[in-house]
Amino acid sequence: MKKTKTYLHNPGYLKIDLMLCGIRLNENAVKSLGIDLSTGYTGITGGLDIILPYKTWVNAPFLEDFAKNSPYELIQKDGKAFIKREGESVKVKIIPKPDFYKLKTTTGIPLSKIGNMHGSYVAITPDTRCEFFNMNIECRYCAGNFNSKGGVVYSVEEVLETVEAAYKEGKAEIVYLSIGFSETPDGGIEFLKPYIKAIKKHFNTIVAVEALPPKENKFIDETYAVGADSVLYNMEIFDEKLFKEICPGRDELIGRNRYINALKYAAKVFPNGTVASNLIVGLEPAESTMRGIDFLTDLGVVPILPIYRPVSSVKLLSYKIPSLDEIAPVYKHLYHAVKKNRINMNWVRDISVITTPIEAMFFTGDMSRFKTMMHKFYKSKLGLKTVWGLSTLRRKLRVREVGEG
Repeated sequence: MKKTKTYLHNPGYLKIDLMLCGIRLNENAVKSLGIDLSTGYTGITGGLDIILPYKTWVNAPFLEDFAKNSPYELIQKDGKAFIKREGESVKVKIIPKPDFYKLKTTTGIPLSKIGNMHGSYVAITPDTRCEFFNMNIECRYCAGNFNSKGGVVYSVEEVLETVEAAYKEGKAEIVYLSIGFSETPDGGIEFLKPYIKAIKKHFNTIVAVEALPPKENKFIDETYAVGADSVLYNMEIFDEKLFKEICPGRDELIGRNRYINALKYAAKVFPNGTVASNLIVGLEPAESTMRGIDFLTDLGVVPILPIYRPVSSVKLLSYKIPSLDEIAPVYKHLYHAVKKNRINMNWVRDISVITTPIEAMFFTGDMSRFKTMMHKFYKSKLGLKTVWGLSTLRRKLRVREVGEG
């Protein structure tokens, strides 16, 4: 019973356990909670978005087979939603799929195919092709979200229509742009440049860019200069041997050292806390992930720790999904490492599909009033406007400095 209480009443533990186990809900709960199954609840990140206590976002699978055996059940009582386990329950809030998912662009493309909500940010991949697939050196965990043969390129106008619809609905505090691999020295930023400029011109929003490390650092300066507020160069695996095995394309055509050097340089260009890199939990030993956390935070980089869950279309089906007890120390380590290196935790926040560094405090018991107040400040509209304004001012000063240099 003690463990049940720990999991159910601690948002950090509960979030990860829901991502690992999923959640059960019957047809009556689906109807009473107004969950529209026609608006896309399948796929890697297609679960149910739920806000747990302390405004903690989680994306919980519920349609997949493994969720049928989950110890957690979503119930409805007096018009309110609760997560129940072994006779105990905690009140939560269900977030329906956004209304803009039902809309189409003027060219007839469903906006849900272009933009996907994951908490407070909308994720967009303007070019869904990745040349790794054509060379058979794609990352072995990739489920084919990128694919050169069947990829699609969305125009700037189509992306703007999507962002506008999300923005009007209050669903685009952060726009997350990503791109697959292409053999260009800029790492994809030249392709993304018109999208970044257009979004920053028309909307008062934060733009995060996930790209491949460019061959030259000047393109990192350019990424910041054109309007990106945050940049991600995802190593995915820290262990050198496993990096070669699991990410052959990244190893052969980019190189682990280039990832490290690009992240190190970017951390000097972008504001504190806005440079990040994924380390996938479950694809290497926990000790290796923690070494990666220490290495990245020493550079001033925020480690982001998604949990690996294999799907039928990937090549790494034999990997065992880790248990919460196995990976909880990793998230505790994350919080202490980010705090030790004085990295701003407020940029990477309110994401339903990964546990953020500020949420990792739930694994430490460090819930001081000061950090809570600062978190609330940055979550407020005033705080967001302040962050956006400071970022814009800093960019102008940085671009002037580089230009004069």
